[in-house]
Amino acid sequence: MCVVLLIVFFGSVYVGAILPFIEGAKSGMTIAKYQLDHKGKTDYFILLDVVSKNYNYLEDSETNLKTGEKVLIHSNNITMIMQSVQDKPIWWKVLHVIYSLFSFFILILAIWVPFLVVRIVKSLQNSEVFDRKNLKRIQRIGVILLTVGVLSSIFQAINVYSAQSMVDLSHYRFSYAKVIDFSPIIMGVVILIMNEILRIGIEIKEEQDLTI
Repeated sequence: MCVVLLIVFFGSVYVGAILPFIEGAKSGMTIAKYQLDHKGKTDYFILLDVVSKNYNYLEDSETNLKTGEKVLIHSNNITMIMQSVQDKPIWWKVLHVIYSLFSFFILILAIWVPFLVVRIVKSLQNSEVFDRKNLKRIQRIGVILLTVGVLSSIFQAINVYSAQSMVDLSHYRFSYAKVIDFSPIIMGVVILIMNEILRIGIEIKEEQDLTI
């Protein structure tokens, strides 16, 4: 179970954190190059979910290179670069400070979980299955995953709200539909439920030991 948890956890981290980080880094490099080429600053928002204001609106700016035909696109995720740098209100700067703090805190929590799992595995190798220390470790993993899910959801909500307050696109509006990061939240709840079942099992074992 611990091995499965590690695989699922790292898979979730890869899909939910590493891939977006890589895409964000690529977008950041593109923006930096654009700024150097045009010798100026820009405002930009990276990897935002959007929906069409008019669901019949389709873009024809792409071409299928295999056939040479125009392809209609219905975008649902975009990165924006704006040449006009706007004066940011104080609340906007505060939100982005919170955004940075959340990023750092989520990174620390994500690093902590594998260490807890390794300690549980070592405990199981020593046949310490019904150990209350493992209960605390499993509970911490569940709480950490829940916290990561909640913080990453707030993190993305701040990102969408910031863009929404600074930009009004002609054909798209920013969407909160994918703001909630369900994967770590569901994992955290399942782990806490399993931890509660294990706690009950340990209490029954301790009562049996006392009876004997």
